[in-house]
Amino acid sequence: MWKKLAPLLAARRSMRLAEPSADGKFATASTRLTVRLPDFPAAVPLYKRGRTKLLALDFDAKLHGAAQVDADVERVLSWLHECGGRTVTDRSTSGGRHVLVPLATDTPLRVDDVSTLMTLLEARLPTFDKSPMFGASHGCISVPGSLCREGGYRQLDGTLAAAIDAFTLRSERNVVARMVALLGGVGAEHRPSRRTAVATVAASLTLADRIVGVGDDRRLHPRYHWTTPVSAVVEVFTRTGEIDSARWPTPSEARQSAITAAILRGASAADLQALLGSDDYAGLRQAYSRYKSPTAISKALRGDVDKALNWSASVASQFRDLTHKNMHTGGYGDDGFRNDLIRRSWLAFAQLWVNHEFSTSRQRPVLLAVVQALAYSSALAGELNEGVPVVAIGGRSLSHAAGLMSESSVWAALRVFRETPGSPVLRVARGAGQLADRYALTTPATGSRPDTVALQRARVEPVHPSWSVLGLRCRDVYELILSGKSSTVPDVLAAARLGASAGYAILADLRTAGLIILHRGVLAVGTRTLDDVAVSAGLDTVVAERIVRHRAERVLWMTWLNIRFATPSEVDLAGPRGFEVTGWAVPGLDVRDSELMWAATMAAGPPPTDPLLEAIERQAHVELL
Repeated sequence: MWKKLAPLLAARRSMRLAEPSADGKFATASTRLTVRLPDFPAAVPLYKRGRTKLLALDFDAKLHGAAQVDADVERVLSWLHECGGRTVTDRSTSGGRHVLVPLATDTPLRVDDVSTLMTLLEARLPTFDKSPMFGASHGCISVPGSLCREGGYRQLDGTLAAAIDAFTLRSERNVVARMVALLGGVGAEHRPSRRTAVATVAASLTLADRIVGVGDDRRLHPRYHWTTPVSAVVEVFTRTGEIDSARWPTPSEARQSAITAAILRGASAADLQALLGSDDYAGLRQAYSRYKSPTAISKALRGDVDKALNWSASVASQFRDLTHKNMHTGGYGDDGFRNDLIRRSWLAFAQLWVNHEFSTSRQRPVLLAVVQALAYSSALAGELNEGVPVVAIGGRSLSHAAGLMSESSVWAALRVFRETPGSPVLRVARGAGQLADRYALTTPATGSRPDTVALQRARVEPVHPSWSVLGLRCRDVYELILSGKSSTVPDVLAAARLGASAGYAILADLRTAGLIILHRGVLAVGTRTLDDVAVSAGLDTVVAERIVRHRAERVLWMTWLNIRFATPSEVDLAGPRGFEVTGWAVPGLDVRDSELMWAATMAAGPPPTDPLLEAIERQAHVELL
């Protein structure tokens, strides 16, 4: 049981062991995940890179007993199954139980994404312990079959085959969002106690992208509408006013659940205002009867609609339209620049130079990714100056084309190119204000020329983001096998300039990912693709959030520039609801926010004319690219 389930549960290849000490207590220590059942109670991590694909619900029998645990588990299972969740349950010798919900792999969730649901369940289920899901760095859960601290082993409910099926098929994409909407907890969502300026602007941009219309006609964008039927319990309440007290402790949760169900299916405040007069909405109309005048009812309705709209837009990534793919730099494997001989030739020379100058450096994979991204960006939006490609691009945009999830890696690579003699990347103009640095892609100083094979491998296209998960060091090996240039282990290691230890580790990673297979000493492409890896890692969600964050940082940088260089009459500070600069606004940014003022106080250098300027500069991590 441990051997089969531990790898499916563990977000990282590690585990925490609870070893008993002389005083009878347990001391925990992290170690590498093993296939063999540990000799001590063990738990596996829930989060990787701050995201989880497993909803782990812990029920403790210490205070309320095993009978209450069973009752709470049966209740939460009914809600989960109603919302499209697949579940695996087990129990310990003390009577405690775990409910494990494998989430959709393409929409991994953060702590903030599950915190609202954890709070709602804690208020409704006496034995529920929300703490495991609140630790992005240390949150963990015991595996069925592992030792219990009280002695004995955790017993799986049902068969091992059924548990494996649940982790293979997994839950529907929006199970967490549907649970929150079902429990009417939209108005009580978790909010970080300290939100940065970038996060505030990013949230505002997200709402603007996902909500259409104005005034009472505001509604969720059609591509995020739910098409599933409304819950039968919600329909009964909407029609008759009957309340399921187990899921809705007060009428306000029931009312908010009904409003949210309508909003998620495309309704607006104006639509709901008209529907309240129909017999099918008599129960919902009764829920507003405590308000004595039509004006008060309309105001309360708008408040509920605003909460539902804001929440629905914030969690829309959990139920996004799969036919709408938000690409940042074009498709992968795009042959549109196949005949761009100038940039392909430059890329082949640049790759040859990097492989020669940094043959033993750990920077080599990142440098190769950056020169490919520069070639693609130049073909996409650059120019030719006397036959030399020139491109002006910032590090944030370049990180997307390079398949990197860290802008700092791109900035470090560009610094290496600028400082290394004979580099194929020459900065011809420094960026200033909203203008990015300009780079000329020049022929590097190399002792040889790329051969036909090198020219064929030089592809002017973006680097696939899956390499940010697999590791860029694996990319060269995979592309050699994919192109058919090398098919044996010795040939691959020689062509990729790898030692035996590093080479075999890379081949093992690629085989584990399913990208390659080894049969009778011959290496071949596996059944999975890089797109499959991206889906299983939820990279669409991660990349989309990075794009919004970068947009927010640019908005703050432009705001800083406008305030810095505007005349006093052009600047209008609008108080605690935000500020406006020369006719455009950044909603939700509080100019009196304590964090912003702290940043202004702590910033080094001479103070600007207004402390807000320096605060924005600190919060946005501004760089002149």
